[in-house]
Amino acid sequence: MNIIDPILAQCRYQPNSPALCVPGDHHTLITYSRLGKMIHNVARNARAAGLKPGARAIIFSDDQTLHAALILGLARAGVASISGRNPEMPPELNIDVIIADFGRTFSRRTRVIPADFSWTAGDGLPLDEEVRTPSGDEVCRLIFTSGTTGDAKAVAYTHRMVAERAARFDYLAGNLLAGALRTYVELGFATSLGYLCLIRTLMRGGMLVLAGSCEAAMNACDLYRVESWVGAPGSLIPMVELYEQSEGRRCNFQAMLAGGSLLSKSLSERVRSRMCSNLIAAYGSTETNMVATAPAYVTAQTPGAVGYLTPGMVVQAVDRDHQALPVGKEGLIRIRGPYNVSEYVDDPEESARAFRDGWFYPGDIGSVTKNNLLIISGRQKTVMNIGGDKVKPELIEDVLTAFSGVNEAGVFGFVNDYGIEEVWAVIASTTAVDEPQLHVHCQKRLPANFVPRRFIRAQALPKNEMGKVDRRRLPELAKTA
Repeated sequence: MNIIDPILAQCRYQPNSPALCVPGDHHTLITYSRLGKMIHNVARNARAAGLKPGARAIIFSDDQTLHAALILGLARAGVASISGRNPEMPPELNIDVIIADFGRTFSRRTRVIPADFSWTAGDGLPLDEEVRTPSGDEVCRLIFTSGTTGDAKAVAYTHRMVAERAARFDYLAGNLLAGALRTYVELGFATSLGYLCLIRTLMRGGMLVLAGSCEAAMNACDLYRVESWVGAPGSLIPMVELYEQSEGRRCNFQAMLAGGSLLSKSLSERVRSRMCSNLIAAYGSTETNMVATAPAYVTAQTPGAVGYLTPGMVVQAVDRDHQALPVGKEGLIRIRGPYNVSEYVDDPEESARAFRDGWFYPGDIGSVTKNNLLIISGRQKTVMNIGGDKVKPELIEDVLTAFSGVNEAGVFGFVNDYGIEEVWAVIASTTAVDEPQLHVHCQKRLPANFVPRRFIRAQALPKNEMGKVDRRRLPELAKTA
C-alpha cells in the first residue's frame, strides 16, 4: 500500500475536476490532470537531480501549490520529504538536500536546490517502468514536532501509516465530516493534520482549499460550496468575527474539526451559534495520531475535556514511578495505540525521554473518566510556582477567556523589581477590554496570588504551526509593551 497510486488514479479518472484551490483575489485552481503531470515531472526531476529512493529532502517554499507538488512528486520517487519551519534545523537530523525558495540562507553545509516551478516542468510522463513504486513500509514523510520539550524533532511516517491514519477520519469525527469531499484546511503542510488532510482529500478525489486570508478563503469556500473545515482553534477567531460582523452572510460548513490546542468554551459557543453547530473537538499528536474526539458542546461542559478516546487508543494517567493511577485521578498522561511511532528520527536521547515500553509520554497532565472522556488540565513543563503555590497556566487562561472581549490569553511568570515572581497575562482582543473589570473578574474566581498583576494587549498570541501558544515568546511581548 502506498499513498501515490490512489492519488494518480484520481488524476486519470477525473482529470477535469479541481484538486487544489489557493484562495486570493483570483482563486487558483489545480485540476487533477494538471496535478498528475506535476507529480510525474517532480519525480523525474528528482531522479535527474540525483535523489535516490530513501533520500531525505527538506522543503522551504511559501508557494502552496509548488509545495504540494514537491511533497507528492518526491514521494513517487521514493524520497522522504520534510516541510521546513525555520532555517535552524535540528543538527542531529540527517538531510540529503534542501529544496528552498530563492533568498534563503542556511548554516548547515547541505546541498541546496532552488524551489521553483522548473521542478514541475516536463512532458508529464510517468517514471520509466523499471523504476518501481515505493512500498507501503518505506518512509514517505517526516514531520517536525515540538514534542515534550518545545524543540523541533522529526517523526517518520511510512506510506502505510499515512494511509491508515488518513482512513481513520471516516469514523472519528462523525458522518458529515467523513462524507465531505470539499474541505478547507487552515493548517500548513508542515503539520501532521494539514499533511494528512492533503493526502486524504486527494486519495478520495475531493478538493482541498488551502489556507489564505480570511476574507479570500471564505469567498472561495462560498464559491465552491466547501462542506467542511479543519484547523486550529486560534484560526477560528478571525473567521467567527467575520460572520458576526456580517449579519446576512451564511456559513455553509456542515462539519468543522478543531485540533492542535484546547478549544475554549467561549470560542466554541460563538462558532456553534454563528457558523456551524457540528463542531468537533480533537486531541492528538504527531507521534500518536488522533487520540480523542467529541462534539464541542460535550467538551464545553467539562473544563479541560478534549474528547472521548478513539477506537484502539489506550490512555492512562500515571504517577512519577510510571504506575497507573485510578480512574479519574490526575497524573502524567501516556498513550499507546496502533498508529504510534516509537522514536524521534536520529535523536535517541529525546526518544528515550518520550517513549517507554510502547507508551508515548506527551508531557500533558490530566485524567481519564470512567466513560473514557479525556481531561487535559495542563502541561508538565509549564506549571508555574508563584510564592510556593503551583498553578497550571491553563487554569488562569480559562478564567481570562471567559471575560467578554478576550479572545485568547497566555500567562507567564515575571520576576518584579523585588525579585518576586508574579503572574502576568497577554490578552488578545479585537475590541476594547475593560481592564479594571477584568481584574475584578479574576479576583472573584482565582486565589489572590494567581490574579494577573499586569495585562498586556496584543493583536494575537505567538503560536507554533499547530496553533498552540508559544509560551517561550510571551515574555518578549512584556519587553515591548
